[in-house]
Amino acid sequence: MSLEKLIVLSSEDKDANISVSNSDFIVNLKERYYTQNILKVLVKECSVPNVFPNIRGEDYGTSQNNILVFEDPSSQIVQLPEGQYLINSSNPLLDFTSILEGLMTSISVATISVSYNELTNKIVFVVANDGSPNITIKALSSMADVLGITEDLVVPATATPTSPSGTMDLSGFQNVYLHSKEIALSHAIDGDFGLISMITPISLSDAPFGSYAYRKNDDDELSQISYDDVRNLKRIRLTLRDNKGNILPIGTHKISLILLGFLASG
Repeated sequence: MSLEKLIVLSSEDKDANISVSNSDFIVNLKERYYTQNILKVLVKECSVPNVFPNIRGEDYGTSQNNILVFEDPSSQIVQLPEGQYLINSSNPLLDFTSILEGLMTSISVATISVSYNELTNKIVFVVANDGSPNITIKALSSMADVLGITEDLVVPATATPTSPSGTMDLSGFQNVYLHSKEIALSHAIDGDFGLISMITPISLSDAPFGSYAYRKNDDDELSQISYDDVRNLKRIRLTLRDNKGNILPIGTHKISLILLGFLASG
């Protein structure tokens, strides 16, 4: 009798009665004997969708689509719709700077232009010298990291091009993380949270928006999750999270995970 069995998990096999979504689901494995008394597992391969826009709102737990603009004597909030934006796109519905300029102009009495400097990879703000007030883009804006703003950015009403100290970052998520307490309780250490139940990270760097990211582990030592006591894996909950622990919505897209389980002998 083989003491090794592949365990195939998929959001397509979720228990619809108790699962929350395709990124937070429970699988009740029908095979009972080979899913008990597990000594360790190897994470062989997994796939997840890259459906996470580079400008995200509250649906993702941590929003990054707001800019707080101070214009003496008041402040206004510019909110970009959630979406996958591009720099210097010929499509005005996708072009980040065009949309940002339009939204900032709509809430401001100042005459504002927004552009992108390809040489420096920085966004450029200009307030016209036409009696407009200065504006200040606050560093506490949720979009500050996207814009490269590390401290409050004052844009004078002198028609002077003004850029943040940092560069633009519309790269979106670089990694997402599969979690499961049943499979990987206290398996990883996170700087913010301490011990976490992360099974594996999945890089999205080679998965264009709208496609699937795939990870295959060929190094058994690095992919191994060992248990102090034998474990029963007949009922498993899987969640897909970002680096802050937020569960990421994927709609009707699918997640799959393949483990190699080692049973205790006897």
